[in-house]
Amino acid sequence: MNLKFLAKQIGNAVITTAGHMNDDRVFFSMQLARRLPKSASHTVGRLLGKVPGAATGAASAWLLGQESRAKAIITAAEDEQPSRLLGEIALNLGMLNAADRIADSLDSAASLRSRIQWTEGNIDEAITVLPDGKRKRRLSAERKSMSPGWWPDTDSHLVARPAACTGLGAAASLHVLTNSLPHTRSGYAYRSHLILTTLKDAGHRVAATTRPSYPVTIGRLSGDMVETVDGVDYLRDVPLRPAATPTARLEEQAAWIANQALERQVDLLHTTTHYVNGLATGAAARAIGLPWVYEVRGVLEETWAAAGSTPAERTARRESQRFALMRSKEIEIASAADAVITLGETMREHLIAGGVPAESITLIPNSVSEAVVNTDTSRTPAETRTRLGLPEDGIWVGTAASIVGYEGLDDLVDAVALARRQGTDVRLLIAGDGVALPELRERAEALGDKAVFTGRVSQTQAIEHQLALDAIVVPRKDEPVCRLVTPIKPIEAMGLGRPVVISDLPALRELVPESAGLCTPPQEPQRLAEALSELACDDSARENYGQNGRAHVLATRRWKEIGRRYGQVYSRLMGADAQ
Repeated sequence: MNLKFLAKQIGNAVITTAGHMNDDRVFFSMQLARRLPKSASHTVGRLLGKVPGAATGAASAWLLGQESRAKAIITAAEDEQPSRLLGEIALNLGMLNAADRIADSLDSAASLRSRIQWTEGNIDEAITVLPDGKRKRRLSAERKSMSPGWWPDTDSHLVARPAACTGLGAAASLHVLTNSLPHTRSGYAYRSHLILTTLKDAGHRVAATTRPSYPVTIGRLSGDMVETVDGVDYLRDVPLRPAATPTARLEEQAAWIANQALERQVDLLHTTTHYVNGLATGAAARAIGLPWVYEVRGVLEETWAAAGSTPAERTARRESQRFALMRSKEIEIASAADAVITLGETMREHLIAGGVPAESITLIPNSVSEAVVNTDTSRTPAETRTRLGLPEDGIWVGTAASIVGYEGLDDLVDAVALARRQGTDVRLLIAGDGVALPELRERAEALGDKAVFTGRVSQTQAIEHQLALDAIVVPRKDEPVCRLVTPIKPIEAMGLGRPVVISDLPALRELVPESAGLCTPPQEPQRLAEALSELACDDSARENYGQNGRAHVLATRRWKEIGRRYGQVYSRLMGADAQ
């Protein structure tokens, strides 16, 4: 443990916390409560439940994961004296109309009104309603960073000057990431790590840096400025006193990336969506004369729009200023990069339609790791359930995923309930965590012990829980983000030898051949229930789909083979650079 760096991280946390407390105590307290461990947040929730008042009652229900009760309390409290806390909880629960009414009833509600406008995508209005001060300066700077043509200026921050890189043998690369192992165990972090280890095993020198103040920003501390995982160095950029605005932080981050690249004598920089990473990396590359790669793993503006609570809200988000600015900035970043990598044909077509040169884009799809390839798939789902302490009986369906609204898991809950009412012993297992989990648990209460939610699990546990399923379901909603972005889950499911049931959407159809599973219309639980019942009654179909899917993945989607394409992209860049 590097005690000096530990003290620096603690100082960063203290200074940042003090700044947020001075700026907006109510909002900061809510954000802190959301990030508490579940046991701690439930304890706070139970304590608040003993305090009379609508705001504390709604806060209690919210922290306990009882979102329906929290919404009911807010709705019933419309005639009572409103409070800022009640408005913030309403906004957090997606009750924009209620939050609006509460803000209108308060004498001083500039911060709440600003957050409502920002949530709705009205960026200029969110800034205008604020009085002069720190929050207004921060939002104005964030608006500036999204503006066409703005890039960080590194001239005043660079402490080293351009130096020739090696240019010998396999390209050396520095990767700029949002988060990483061992502190964040997400699909993003695992894919990043697979890229880095694959390149390292192929003879490339690699290292990665994470966003400023990470992992302090997620409530964790790094053992040192450099953490090594499987031979890959992760560099931590933790300033003692973070810059006050997003634009200033991006300028400092770009300079830090440039200096690390020079110190490590890398040949190129490589970053991932979203545009904030691209701004810092592109500015650093330009400052020291290196080529850079932008890897598009998602569609930021569509993911944000899909988080709207209602169809009308989602439509309004897509027509908002924020949506337009994010889309424009993402295309600007991708067009500025020397090479673009993306995950699927639908995403490639989206980029080209936006104006990114087709010749700059390389498709490197999601693939499975050797952990999936080497998994013992000969065990039956029932045998695996026994090992997990689950009943052998019944046909179990579900997934291991991040639980957000557009994943369509509410439709899966409804489909299981329909299939059971129609006489099929279908049961539900969902492994994972996310913002939609509390509402999903409430929706599944009628299923009793025939529905199991594990909460957050490790990668190894996620594989084990998927092996316990007789069929893995990816019931995504018919939203633009789901039509565009190709997820890892169907690939992993096929790799584990399990039949797959997907929504009939372009980004999913390109992943799953007809021989590996079933396709049903999105957002139609009855049709999904029929498909699940069909699979439940046909053991041989489940076995054939599983075998075909695994054979397909082993032949086309093994990371060891797919990952080599990164080296090919680097070689082309270095060849062009040499010319």
